[in-house]
Amino acid sequence: MDLKIKKVGNVNVIYLSGRLDVHLSAEIEKEINGLIQNEPDTHLLLNLTGVEYMSSSGLRIFVSTMRILNEQKRRLALCNMNNAVKKIFEVVELVDMFDIYDTEEEALKTF
Repeated sequence: MDLKIKKVGNVNVIYLSGRLDVHLSAEIEKEINGLIQNEPDTHLLLNLTGVEYMSSSGLRIFVSTMRILNEQKRRLALCNMNNAVKKIFEVVELVDMFDIYDTEEEALKTF
């Protein structure tokens, strides 16, 4: 799993790629939580273009991150999900819990 960050206005766009599974979830969550703490005035957009696989551990990161940001009156959005990842969100009925966009551009317009 690789994590790259780009700042666009008051939004940190986090690019995830590879496999988001139990082996890497703790590391990714730690990096995201550090970013949340170090930049308290920003929102997060997770760009999932390069995510080829995601386990329930990956879903837990998204739910945990959303709760933290909601408590701080900040937003989390997701974009560029492939069909396999989108299917996971649908199966566990999390689609309505997140702001999910087809493209990064579309998502950035909503912040």
